[in-house]
Amino acid sequence: MPTNELRSEAFQLEILNMLQPKIKSVLQQTDFQNRSDLEQELSLMIITTVQTKQFRKIPSFFELIETEQISVSI
Repeated sequence: MPTNELRSEAFQLEILNMLQPKIKSVLQQTDFQNRSDLEQELSLMIITTVQTKQFRKIPSFFELIETEQISVSI
């Protein structure tokens, strides 16, 4: 996935939607009055992390095997 797609609004929303059940679960541990603010802060932190994180390309299976064979032969 190209870097610009990783920083797209659609990708960020997808990540937030995937993490929403966990966020709601964790928010049950806080006071009711603070949940909305904390949820916003958590969402903002997630979006900021997605925007600033440097993602590496994951090697394919064959690239991984080739790397392992080179390591073994050295």
